[in-house]
Amino acid sequence: MDSGLRVGIVQHDPLVGDVAGNAERIAHEYEHLDPEPSLVVTPELALVGYPPRDLLHRSGVLDAQRAALDALAERTADGPPLVVGATVRTDHETGPPLHNAAVVLRDGERAATYHKRLLPTYDVFDEHRYYRPGGEPTVVTVDGVEVGLTVCEDAWHDAVVTGQRRHSTDPLAETAAAGADLILTLSASPFSLDKPARREERFLGHAARTDCPVVFANQVGGNDELIFDGHSFVADGSVQHRLSGFEPETAVVDVPLDDSGKSLPRYERSPAEQARAALGLGISDYFGKTGFDEAVIGMSGGIDSSVAATLAADALGTDSVYGVSLPSTVTSQQSVDDARAIAENLGIGFDVIPVGPAVETVREAVDENATRLTGVALENLQARVRGDVLMSLANERDALVLTPDNKSEAAVGYCTMYGDTVGALAPLGDCQKWLVYDLAAAFNHTTPADTTASSVIPDSVVEKAPTAELSEGQTDADDLPPYEQLDPVLQAYIERTPGGAGLREEYPDEVVDGALSRVTRAEFKRRQTPPPLRVTQKALGRGWNYPVAAAYDHVLDRE
Repeated sequence: MDSGLRVGIVQHDPLVGDVAGNAERIAHEYEHLDPEPSLVVTPELALVGYPPRDLLHRSGVLDAQRAALDALAERTADGPPLVVGATVRTDHETGPPLHNAAVVLRDGERAATYHKRLLPTYDVFDEHRYYRPGGEPTVVTVDGVEVGLTVCEDAWHDAVVTGQRRHSTDPLAETAAAGADLILTLSASPFSLDKPARREERFLGHAARTDCPVVFANQVGGNDELIFDGHSFVADGSVQHRLSGFEPETAVVDVPLDDSGKSLPRYERSPAEQARAALGLGISDYFGKTGFDEAVIGMSGGIDSSVAATLAADALGTDSVYGVSLPSTVTSQQSVDDARAIAENLGIGFDVIPVGPAVETVREAVDENATRLTGVALENLQARVRGDVLMSLANERDALVLTPDNKSEAAVGYCTMYGDTVGALAPLGDCQKWLVYDLAAAFNHTTPADTTASSVIPDSVVEKAPTAELSEGQTDADDLPPYEQLDPVLQAYIERTPGGAGLREEYPDEVVDGALSRVTRAEFKRRQTPPPLRVTQKALGRGWNYPVAAAYDHVLDRE
């Protein structure tokens, strides 16, 4: 190009810790780029995968990255420069021992290294635990173009956390001032609903105020509870190129330096469409990266387990999902029939295992030898017997249990520890009840592959009153406010106003008081339940960090 640069973007799905394997996958993509670019860029920490957490305390992981950088550098002897995200050791004698770096490999050697300047330590991020911040911009010349390097949080310089701006410097502006014509941002930016659109708007702003096009190279894939959506792009006066979402992709793009590129329409997908894609990726990568092939799901015939089973079948394939109905003496025949219908619609394995006799045996043993079980204790016994059966089946099948609990229930503790909460992963754990229903509608509108019915989740499931069904005629409304009242309060408290400021002005006092008190009292349960796949800006997982032995449910922040 006369007024631009041809850039290869490797949108990479790493296996955390598999440095050699990640490096080989990067090398494969690098060597098969067509047409040959002037420069190739990977996401943040592409060699070790993000987040590596305390793997960074292991010297072998750091040595492996150094060796991988040397090996990748050799491949650039006859090819274009390659900018790789990696961890490198610092030369300082005190403080954090590492840098989060963008390493420029060129002509067979390391040509330059940029150290990430802004380190996030909030929500799911904990980079000050490991890294020392860099101090200066880095600009390299490629085919006559001055290319500036930045890494992820550098582009969130104005992030406001708990009411205050987090950072005082603006690395992208300083990189432009150092002479950059184009800026690369290596990133591992986790997904949340509508974040792809918000991210693009942010980088359009960066391009406008720095007068530099920005190439955003983002990680893709599921790593534990975090999901990375990819959606790498080039932003200038508009979004000019956009890579796929929720899947690896490598592309060669022409980046104009004169604002002459094409303009793509704004990213627009409904929350349910985004969540469906994200959760599918989160499930498939969790299983693939932990080495398991099959999911076991307790199917109650309710909306949550129905959606969880459908997500699993879509992500893993119908042959890799096994559903089980576990009726007790209070379970309705309709519930069993609905569970069977969904399993048949999906084409997954399915069995009915009555747990009534086992529950009765345990109850009698306790009654005869200790005390009489009543009320909630007796109700929860059913759930815990079910949990034992599910875990036993998973052990026998070398499978993992998926818990179907949703965010609304997890927030207020409306679940049974070691019962319906057993499992390895909670695919709906960051989905409030309204989103679960929207996911059901999305699946019924566009059914997953390999299904045998046009509508996967029957109307009888969608329309029934939510219930734990642990006693005769029980519904969630017996114990909780209606979800249409509860969900907005929980969403505001958890995701928007963590201190509860202003909630009393918007919602009924009894709903606010009851919800916040339940959230506080349920903290001990959430510490012992499976990780939720994160799809909002604040999940009740790694980024939710509250004490258990404390008293604060009576305190609401003031405006």
